[in-house]
Amino acid sequence: MTLIRWLRAGVIVFASAALQLPLSRPALADLATASEMAEECESVLSSAKAASDPDALELDNNFSAGTCWGAFLSIQQLASVQISGKKQTMFHVCLPEDTKLIQLIQVFDAYLKRHPERQEEPFTIVAMGSFYEAFRCR
Repeated sequence: MTLIRWLRAGVIVFASAALQLPLSRPALADLATASEMAEECESVLSSAKAASDPDALELDNNFSAGTCWGAFLSIQQLASVQISGKKQTMFHVCLPEDTKLIQLIQVFDAYLKRHPERQEEPFTIVAMGSFYEAFRCR
C-alpha cells in the first residue's frame, strides 16, 4: 500500500470514528445528582456562614468549591435566558438583579433539605426547580 493510500485509509477510519462521537451522550446516571452537588458546595456554604458580607466571601481554593461555584454560575446564566422578543425568561425564573451567586447556592441547599426525595435527581433539574420556587416570575 502506498503512503497516500495508507493516509487516506487512516483519515477515513478517523473520520468515521469521529462521526460516531456526537451520537453518544452520557446517560442521566452519569450526570451529577443534587446530593453530589450539595456535597461539592459544603465548603462554599460554610464560608458564607462565616462571612458577614456576601460580597467579601472568601472561598476555599479547592476543586469542590470551584465545581460548586462554576456549576451555579452556569445555572444562574441559564436561568436568565430570555426568549427572543419576549420579556419572560425561558424557565419562568426572574432573578432580582442584585442576587448574589451565594444566595442561589443557599436557595438550592434549603430546597434540597425540604425535598430530600429529590436528592438523586440530576442537579440541574433540582436547581432550576429551587429557583422556580424562590424566584418565579409573577
